[in-house]
Amino acid sequence: MHTTATVRTRGRRLAAPAPGPALPLALIGESTAARRAREALDRPGAAPLLILAEDGLDPADAARYVHERFRPAEPFIHVDCARQDGEAIEAALLGGRTRTGGGDLEALGPGSAVAAARRGTLFLENVGELPAAVQRRLARLLRDGEARVGGRDRVRLSARVIASAHPGLQADARDGRFRADLLRRLGTAPALLPPLRLRPEDLPAMARRVAEDVSAASGTPVAAFTQPALTVLAALPWTGNVAELRSTLGRVLRDVPGALVRQEDVLHLLPIAPFQGSAARVKPMLSLREARERFERDYIAAVLEQHDWRMSDAARTLGIERANLYRKTRQLGIARSAPAERGRP
Repeated sequence: MHTTATVRTRGRRLAAPAPGPALPLALIGESTAARRAREALDRPGAAPLLILAEDGLDPADAARYVHERFRPAEPFIHVDCARQDGEAIEAALLGGRTRTGGGDLEALGPGSAVAAARRGTLFLENVGELPAAVQRRLARLLRDGEARVGGRDRVRLSARVIASAHPGLQADARDGRFRADLLRRLGTAPALLPPLRLRPEDLPAMARRVAEDVSAASGTPVAAFTQPALTVLAALPWTGNVAELRSTLGRVLRDVPGALVRQEDVLHLLPIAPFQGSAARVKPMLSLREARERFERDYIAAVLEQHDWRMSDAARTLGIERANLYRKTRQLGIARSAPAERGRP
């Protein structure tokens, strides 16, 4: 159910969708992975939703986005299942331990998060950390769709349940560390927030969004990035994902002279130059020029290997002309390794 606004056209009043909530940073970009994540989160309905996300991707931001898309006028109740012990989380989520008959409905305390969510959204962050007893009760609630609240008769649970967990939750269910029935109740089509290392093509758009956020918070002009600076950002693995990107760019944008971020502005704050999953530590005695040349050599070589040395494809990825790429490989001494060195028969 989308919020709508009314507009008038030639004497007629038409309902037009109001502007939706801003996309979370983790959802920005046009990569296949980013589009699939948005499609999964944008599915309307009241069915539970499971968000799978690595550390640093902020699933709470994604859950809030879904809530603002479909139930903005209702409560948004956020429970972090990893921040409290078993008894405390059971009290917060379900109102404590209650007695129920063998085939009866679950009984919830009036102060429970489930009851407080009403017709809004109940977001369970780190749902994989729930104690087994609470998992059992939650699975039963989702199965029945109703409960007894504060001693009253049956009350239908109208809140939409959104849960988040690390991508390893499905393996935990297979190994018996998480209830398989609860996993099924949380949805058969999870939304996967893709890690940044798998979507380097999205980094330019994400960097611009961070620059806009910094500008709005500081009242300064929005900084722009040169193409070499964006190339550096796209080459990094970002093991800390969105949280690391925000932190790193926050430092860059704070220290950059003027409103243009150059390659050297980014390199200045990076202690490592990682490629293809490995981190080659840069020696502190290198000059900035030497560090930049090393970065260019390693990155261009990695792109060429990725494209099996198809120069046109590699030049397109690098954003340069093919003739310039040929010249760069000669200047930097980049040569194609022999088949045996590349691990091929």
